[in-house]
Amino acid sequence: MLSIYGKNLRPQNEINNIISATTEYEEKTLKKWQKISTANAEYIYIIISGDVEFRRTSDDLCMFTLQGQCIFGLSSIFHNTSHIYGVVRANTVVRAIKRDAFSRLMTEKNLWPDLTIVLSWYICLMSKRDDLLVARSAYSVVREFLMEINELTIQQHRDINVYDYIQEYTNLARSTIIKILSDLKKGHYIVVEKGRLINMTSLPEKY
Repeated sequence: MLSIYGKNLRPQNEINNIISATTEYEEKTLKKWQKISTANAEYIYIIISGDVEFRRTSDDLCMFTLQGQCIFGLSSIFHNTSHIYGVVRANTVVRAIKRDAFSRLMTEKNLWPDLTIVLSWYICLMSKRDDLLVARSAYSVVREFLMEINELTIQQHRDINVYDYIQEYTNLARSTIIKILSDLKKGHYIVVEKGRLINMTSLPEKY
């Protein structure tokens, strides 16, 4: 879902331009499970490499996961917000830059147009998430995640527990997820062994 959608839409050239402009700033390596917080809105975080999942502060729901380069905390340039925090899932290299210094750098390097494109990418991610999850049936949500899990398994050889993955990104009850997956298994649409998606055929549009 969002992992693949975000990767396909990623404005890599613009991200590269911004990262190249920040090479003078110190890098720090964060270990797995360390957090990147925007509670202190003074900093913008340039993520050079790694794997970070972004969670909602209010309930720790995972909103989306990004691998590789990205920029976190951009909303704090203009607003003091702390609705989302990052959780490192693999060693991640980060540059922390004070927001005033970051704004000056964008002006000096004429990078505001690039930053605008990056911001629009994030807006697209959040809009896509709403489109897939808001006011949709439980089956529609599970179906979308099954298709993403299948692609991640094939393309990235990810080892994903289907039940945990869907519950981590949604507010669906685990019993609901189990019931839908059980029905799909009975209909021979999916094969799940020890929580892993082994095989999937074309899923029905409606439950």
